Amino acid sequence: MKLAVVVTEFPKSTETFIYRDLVKFLETGVDVRLYHLTPFRRGQTLHGFAAPLKDRAVDLSFWQPGPSLRGLLRHPRALACGIARMLWAYRRHPKLAAKSLALLPKALAIAEHARAAGATHVHAEFAGHPATAAWLGQRAGGLPYSVSCRAHDIFRTQALLAEKLGEAAAIRTVSDFGRNFLREKVPALAGRKIDVIHSSVDVGRIAPVDAAPSTAPFRILYVGALEPKKGVSHLLDALVLAGPQLGDWTCDLIGHGPDAQSLQARAYALGLGERARFLGMQPFETVAEAYRTASVCVAPSVIGPNGRQEGIPNVMIEALAYQRPAITTAISGIPELIRDGDTGLLIPPGDPAALSQALLRVHADPQAALAMAKRGRAHVEREFDLAANTRRQLDLFFGSAASAQ
Repeated sequence: MKLAVVVTEFPKSTETFIYRDLVKFLETGVDVRLYHLTPFRRGQTLHGFAAPLKDRAVDLSFWQPGPSLRGLLRHPRALACGIARMLWAYRRHPKLAAKSLALLPKALAIAEHARAAGATHVHAEFAGHPATAAWLGQRAGGLPYSVSCRAHDIFRTQALLAEKLGEAAAIRTVSDFGRNFLREKVPALAGRKIDVIHSSVDVGRIAPVDAAPSTAPFRILYVGALEPKKGVSHLLDALVLAGPQLGDWTCDLIGHGPDAQSLQARAYALGLGERARFLGMQPFETVAEAYRTASVCVAPSVIGPNGRQEGIPNVMIEALAYQRPAITTAISGIPELIRDGDTGLLIPPGDPAALSQALLRVHADPQAALAMAKRGRAHVEREFDLAANTRRQLDLFFGSAASAQ
């Protein structure tokens, strides 16, 4: 089986959830070609486990006169209609309209290249530009396609989703929340089959930590981008509130983003000193060790500007796979992973006081926190296991015959 996968950027250090899937596809014998819409990002680190994808990545230029002309000549009416619908759908989003129109030559080139390489299906990771590229390519005579819908790609705007998802051979969301959101906000999809396949981790390759969380020192871990929707400023405020009662504690923040400098300045102004350690982007192996030694993992997610929010934070799935206590917020699809008091602790978004109390609860009763983490690990084994969800995705792409190969 040969599969073409379209992403926006490659490599992108925060998209480990996509790369895990693709590496697993390769391990099952699927011939994957990875098409990235923006130029190859030479300044980005490709995590070690994803190294096999580098030779699978296809870096096509934006200027593709040959494929563009052939695509236009092959199905001129269908393509012209698609372009017109796209521009109309994005009439209130001029930047999206311009970027999507500029994407057209590359979309047609991807469609032609994938077909020539022998692919039989295209999968778009995210319902934004990757889905637009797959949709335009299919309208020009390209391959059938499917789309993974995750979070900001459907929450920020629903413009053009009826067209892109309506013509897809299959639609996948990573949460029940996402599926219900699409059916409510995009009436054309109300009766459409939408498969929920959670983002996954390779549970079988992660040894759970059986020890109760350490309280001396008490190690708090945040992994993720430093941007508004992640709510890191509320974590800093919570540390001020809880710190005096936590004794010997540290908070490691792994990741980078546009808010890095302002958050570091805020931590200094709050008097957190060297206890709040901003470690920047780290290789996957370093992050794995951070999970293993963490007393508690925190994802203080909020609904950010323009409705940006999480789907289900992959860092919380990873934390539970390592059998570490998890604290996060009750937004979007997160309660499908973290059930308050059962598999972790849920707090209201943007509430430092509630977050400080959750940290103190883990600190006060590490054995109860470990019991929650064990139930969380069992839940991840049932619903978020990479091997099982890989089979489900391949069945979605290729039909039931895929699982027999």
